[in-house]
Amino acid sequence: MGKEEEKPVLGYQKSEYSYQTNPQFYQSDPQFHQIHHPAYIEPGPGYPNNPSIQQPYQYYEYNYPARPLPYVSPDVDQGFSFGRVMLCLMLFLFLFAMIISMFTMMVFMTLKPTFYLESFEVRLFDLSGNGGPGTTLKANWETKVSIKNTNTRSSVLVNQIETSLVYRYVAIDVSYMDHVEIQKDSNVQILDAFSFPSSKRTFNADSAVKEMAKDRQRGQIMFDLKLEVQLMVKSNVFHKSEKMRLFCERIALDFKNTTSNIPTWNGNKHECVSGL
Repeated sequence: MGKEEEKPVLGYQKSEYSYQTNPQFYQSDPQFHQIHHPAYIEPGPGYPNNPSIQQPYQYYEYNYPARPLPYVSPDVDQGFSFGRVMLCLMLFLFLFAMIISMFTMMVFMTLKPTFYLESFEVRLFDLSGNGGPGTTLKANWETKVSIKNTNTRSSVLVNQIETSLVYRYVAIDVSYMDHVEIQKDSNVQILDAFSFPSSKRTFNADSAVKEMAKDRQRGQIMFDLKLEVQLMVKSNVFHKSEKMRLFCERIALDFKNTTSNIPTWNGNKHECVSGL
């Protein structure tokens, strides 16, 4: 049987450079390698000619792009600036108002006058009866009250003082005084006279007189003074009107003298306190 002729597959002609099954031809034919596989003969750029030899490390510098800054809208920045300006302005106005207030208080601040009980004298005290029916009283009292103006820039003009002598919440008599002027940092004294029966009071005070008779038997009678004051504090710049209600409390009259029916004041001088 003769040798079969090799025919091309699918109508293509056999190339003279086609792959040979003979390994010796593949490894020893330099023409084949130069034409069809130049990449295996000449190494590519960056690769060593002899891979079996260890090559030194090569370092590469990479310039990374900088991180962009956050975007701030010009409108927002302007809003913050306006807010800061307004805050500074408010703080300035607040401090300015405080300074003006302190200056005003130092210059125009006024103090109300103070009242002190200086003396309480009994001129007449004729009390008949022991607190039962038919008990009568005839009495005269005199009081001295000191008014002190502690203001160094303002004077005080007392337009009216109404002073009442009170026993157990009952006004026994009343006294009036008008137009008393007190200069800067000075004091004045006012005198009031009271009597019973009072021509200024028309009410029936029989119950109060009976209680006085009982207190006399105990050895002591307590009175109070009530002052209703209308005054004006004035300076070269302003005038200020004030109303005051004060009480000089617990004015004690003792019956220690057995030879006289007139009680004596214990001499307790004290400041009249505000009753408002």
